[in-house]
Amino acid sequence: MTRPVPDLGENALKVLEKRYLRRDEAGNLAETPEGLFVRVAEAVAAPEAAHGGDPKAWAEVFYGLMARGDFLPNSPTLMNAGTPLGQLSACFVLPVGDSMEEIFDALKHTALVHKSGGGTGFDFSDLRPAGDRVRSTSGVASGPLSFLELFDRTTEVIKQGGMRRGANMGILEASHPDVMDFVRAKTEQGRLGNFNISVGVTDRFLRAVRDDGSWDLVNPRTGETVRTLPARELWRLLVDSAWRTGDPGLVFLDRIEEDNPTPHLGRLRSTNPCVTGDTWVLTDQGPRQVGRVAGLPLNVVVDGRVWRTEEEGFFPTGVRPVLRLVTREGYSLRLTGDHPVCRVVRCSRSSLKTRWTPAGDLKRGDRVLVNDHRSFPGWAGEYGEGEGYLLGLLVGDGTLKKDKAVLSVWSKEEDPQAQEGIRQIMQRARACAVRLGARRDFRGWMAVEGRGEYRLSTAALRRVAEDLGMGPGRKGITPELESRTSSSFVQGFLRGLFDADGSVQGTLAKGISLRLSQSDLPLLEGVQRLLLRLGIGSRIYRNRRSGGSKGLPDGRGGVREYTTKPQHELVVVRENLDLFWLRVGFGDSRKASALRRRLEGRRRLPYRERFLATVEELVPEGDAEVFDVRVPGCHAFDANGFLVHNCGEQPLLPYESCNLGSINLVRMADEAGELDWEKLDRTVRHAVRFLDDVIDANCYPLPEIAQRTRASRKIGLGIMGWADLLFLRRLRYGSPESLVLAGELMGFIRAVGHEASEALGEERGAFPAWEGSLHQRQGRRLRNATVTTLAPTGTISLLAGCSSGIEPAFSLALRRRAFESDTLVLLNPVFQRDLAILGEPGKDILARVLESGSLEGTDVPLWMKQTYVTAHEVSLEDHVRTQAAFQAHTDNGVSKTVNLPHEAGADQVERAFLLAHETGCKGITVYRDRCKETQVLYQGTGEVPSPGVPTKPKRRPAALTGSTVKVRTSFGNLYLTLNRLEGKPFELFATLGKSGRDTQAHTEALGRLVSLALRSGVPVRDVVGQLKGIGGSQPVFEGDGMVLSLPDAIAQGIERVLGETVEVSSGDMCPSCGAPLVHAEGCLRCVSCDYSKCL
Repeated sequence: MTRPVPDLGENALKVLEKRYLRRDEAGNLAETPEGLFVRVAEAVAAPEAAHGGDPKAWAEVFYGLMARGDFLPNSPTLMNAGTPLGQLSACFVLPVGDSMEEIFDALKHTALVHKSGGGTGFDFSDLRPAGDRVRSTSGVASGPLSFLELFDRTTEVIKQGGMRRGANMGILEASHPDVMDFVRAKTEQGRLGNFNISVGVTDRFLRAVRDDGSWDLVNPRTGETVRTLPARELWRLLVDSAWRTGDPGLVFLDRIEEDNPTPHLGRLRSTNPCVTGDTWVLTDQGPRQVGRVAGLPLNVVVDGRVWRTEEEGFFPTGVRPVLRLVTREGYSLRLTGDHPVCRVVRCSRSSLKTRWTPAGDLKRGDRVLVNDHRSFPGWAGEYGEGEGYLLGLLVGDGTLKKDKAVLSVWSKEEDPQAQEGIRQIMQRARACAVRLGARRDFRGWMAVEGRGEYRLSTAALRRVAEDLGMGPGRKGITPELESRTSSSFVQGFLRGLFDADGSVQGTLAKGISLRLSQSDLPLLEGVQRLLLRLGIGSRIYRNRRSGGSKGLPDGRGGVREYTTKPQHELVVVRENLDLFWLRVGFGDSRKASALRRRLEGRRRLPYRERFLATVEELVPEGDAEVFDVRVPGCHAFDANGFLVHNCGEQPLLPYESCNLGSINLVRMADEAGELDWEKLDRTVRHAVRFLDDVIDANCYPLPEIAQRTRASRKIGLGIMGWADLLFLRRLRYGSPESLVLAGELMGFIRAVGHEASEALGEERGAFPAWEGSLHQRQGRRLRNATVTTLAPTGTISLLAGCSSGIEPAFSLALRRRAFESDTLVLLNPVFQRDLAILGEPGKDILARVLESGSLEGTDVPLWMKQTYVTAHEVSLEDHVRTQAAFQAHTDNGVSKTVNLPHEAGADQVERAFLLAHETGCKGITVYRDRCKETQVLYQGTGEVPSPGVPTKPKRRPAALTGSTVKVRTSFGNLYLTLNRLEGKPFELFATLGKSGRDTQAHTEALGRLVSLALRSGVPVRDVVGQLKGIGGSQPVFEGDGMVLSLPDAIAQGIERVLGETVEVSSGDMCPSCGAPLVHAEGCLRCVSCDYSKCL
């Protein structure tokens, strides 16, 4: 088979030579572009052998994908596949725990990841706030921000994989006490230069902003609120900082959590959801109250299945404000406002779509899930069905005295069926009482003369009642009754209670129901919990009959006015009636017959029980001690019947890594932009297989990363060349037609990608963490937990010769610096083709475009002006709606930057933030052109204006005073003499000992240029800022830090003489060639060379 020759343009070849092609020890190229793609293809295809595949055949397929430019994996795969390093992932999420050991473990892991060529993301929300107590040292904590700076400096001194410096993403929850300082951090020029920061916000926070409500800042260590402020105060700071600096971005935590396919694999450290200690949780040993089993591992029952908690079981999380969630059906629960409850977002006859929603965000009318325990067989415990039946009769119609329990029934002589029913109750109760242990003088049921009443007295039943927490005047469903008894006891108890007070009502035409009336509302709520644990749903109607006074028999043959309490009613309907008949039933033959006749007389199946409850209200109930739990494999539990989340999950799971690749859309379309859907289908399937093989071919920098990545096998297949495709189709970026196309395209890629992953799942097995995932619930055995991601494509889009990701074109013309002294003027090829259509006028237009980079102000046909828009000509709405259109069909996140013109106001940043949330984005980054002091972003190839500085240097006097310092470098000791004039730095002499002439010449040249700058009035801090941090090939350790290169050594030497440290700002200028950097796809990308840095 003849391999295709790699389809690479001139600039792509230069990028390959500089960054990707292997070199020998002397620095000479040792690899061709074809050899690179062969190396990568063979390394990635090697795991095929373990699955019965043909590595050679698949290596040819993978080679063709890359060589033709149809698909390219992320840069680390291109760089490292088939090499000793073998690290193929682009980015990693590392946990940062709230202890010195955990923090420095994370720092060490960061260094190892950066050394291997990866970037890192962190959630610092677990760290206790600045000033908080540190028990082990009796000191105070320095807070998350101090540790961000430590991570930032670590990144600064580590050369990443020999290719580029590392980059970091840092997130802090909006509820963290230090969030205000975190937001302000990057307004200080140069601070956290290796971090892109985002604030994690919830729907609850945004609702508080909208309603002008208050917002609590909560100590993550204790769960206590340390400060309450207006939500809009924090919001205004967020917006203003993003307008001024481009940081922070926003991460919409609730939106991310909704689509997390494997929530059971990690904690969401940002929230602290909790329930109160009196909450009932169902276990395989029966119901238990959370506060009574804290600290003990449990087997909890969720929707009828048993799941094991972590060893600590339920754990206290502090004293926090709680709400009571009340439903129309009668179910209620006390919990914190951030505890996720399973809310129903769509309900049809055949399916339910649910979403985890913080309790505080629920609204009246929302429907939530309660547990369906119909498949649960029951639990062991004290006492059996007989004791339960007697206690049910006692609670329903009996009296508990100091020495005995007295049961009562009434016979109606005029109703033979009723009499037979009573006889059956009496017969069953007497048999149970005898088995319980009757005394020798036990006489069974005794008639009460003149009242039609029969009574049965038993001391043994009194002892059982007292053992379960009852006493005279205190009978009902006690905590002891719920927690200690068996499911058989519960069935007997309910049967006795319904024999005493229940009724069968309704007709086949109007509906059948089973009803239990009581003035004791807590008793009915307890009955509702008991029924639900048996899989029987019910509803409580409050105040069915109002209280007042009523004439009732006085026990002496007369009538007397008695005060009556309001009556409430528990009702069982639908298919719950069938399950009640099977699991509980009646001892009263009349009631049993009435229910059986109605059930047997139905001509159609009953309505299904959906196990839904409707939110009625959320009632604040002050502060309470609260608890939480972790349930691996399920991550939910039964709380008073509700299906609630356990300790929340983090979708960016600790120790997971990104395994990414992108399809070049230009290669999937013809010259008119018509997509070849068959080719796209085939490319998606091959790309999914490629990325799945990468997981097994990868050499991970940490064993924890290997374990977590292989557990979920997440891959991220994305696209690049979106702007070019729109140019081909003559569609404006963000137009309605483009948004429809975006949805169709990404929906197709996602659907085919899932099919391909499912086919691999059948061939190789589902991902190891499949059990407990959303895919398991859907019955799909996918090989990969996630399949699609729109990730940054900075450098690989240069190789593919197409536009970056889904970003609009930054410019129609770019002056790209070559690696020698010349420059190349690059035109968008589609634009160049259409420009030629205009003939001679096109040349004048070309000249204008070369100067400005866009068609703004030019006289071109309307269709051309509407099609060829650049990033700053696209409205914020079109930016955001494009991101949302793709996000709707993407498993993971979408990397994109909303670029705003320099004159945009803070109100536009706010609009972009709010629109991103409204349209379903998972996060957003907004960057206003030239918003940083030293950043200059210009389109086109015209000259960049520079701020005015004196052009004529001051004359040097005959004598000056100065200081000399020595700095160690890899080339020998560097001696720097900094002379001053009128107390200010004026000139610099740099001498390098024992080095070659070329190195000496370079050193002297740097010293002269620094002197020229100082004599021309350039502030010494600016000089240091330009030199400090420049990396070289041979860094050395010096004192407490590292000297990266000769320029860096000069900068550090000047600092020593001055006795101060200059904080260096990247200024968003390219460290490779000095040209401006463009913000795109959440990354920095050089418009003049190949440099790309993901933040």
